[in-house]
Amino acid sequence: MTNKKQLFEAKEIVAGYDKKIIVDGIDIAIPSNKISVIIGANGCGKSTLLKTLARLIKPISGKVLIDGKKITSMPSKQLAQVLGLLPQSPVVPEGITVWDLVSRGRYPYQFFFKSMDKKDFEAVEESLEIMGITELANRSVDELSGGQRQRVWIAMALAQQTDILLLDEPTTYLDIAYQVEILDLLTDLNRKKGTTIVMVLHDINLSARYADYIFALRNGKLIEQGKPSEIITPELVATVFGLDCVVIKDPISHTPFIVPRGRNHCIDKASSM
Repeated sequence: MTNKKQLFEAKEIVAGYDKKIIVDGIDIAIPSNKISVIIGANGCGKSTLLKTLARLIKPISGKVLIDGKKITSMPSKQLAQVLGLLPQSPVVPEGITVWDLVSRGRYPYQFFFKSMDKKDFEAVEESLEIMGITELANRSVDELSGGQRQRVWIAMALAQQTDILLLDEPTTYLDIAYQVEILDLLTDLNRKKGTTIVMVLHDINLSARYADYIFALRNGKLIEQGKPSEIITPELVATVFGLDCVVIKDPISHTPFIVPRGRNHCIDKASSM
């Protein structure tokens, strides 16, 4: 991992499935060496955009560029040395150990008839250490808890030693303690290594706390972007999620904190009844 600034951007992206457009005309420039989070309601195109950025989906039109080069023109191994991806709900190969799964992150650096060298082993060990799972190295991934498995998958992505890391809902299906733990570990990675991180998250409060920059989508279009303190407002939440809320200051992080009004818990309404 070189900790260099990579210019990672998408221009006029139109993407979808079976000719159905999900993402429509999006232009974004990902801040280098920062944590960016893509937010929006279910079905708005968050995961489709991330998959397009990762070259899992070929755009109908538009282009994704790294340092001015189209990712569609880059050889797979070359791209994998720059761009890492943790997809949503990855499938665990049956019976594989933690160490073996993490070592698969070194695939972009492997060549025919060449076994792993010292640098590969060091990358795997460092990734295990960063994610705090060194003692699990010889355990079967099948035996681990959801939070531990997620650490293993992130460690595999780290073993690629890329400058850019994309994660599609890395906290899904985890309880709140594991969610915070995973996001803290990713923040540590960003601060220590300068890794450019782009995540899709469902929880807007966690997004506001951990993101340096937010991209807000609605119906496949980018409607707002910027620092959480600048863009997270009741108006944005109403537009993106259709939710009536107030925005207060998080007492821990001093970032915006969303408090939904709801129909049944408004003190003003209750007192007037």
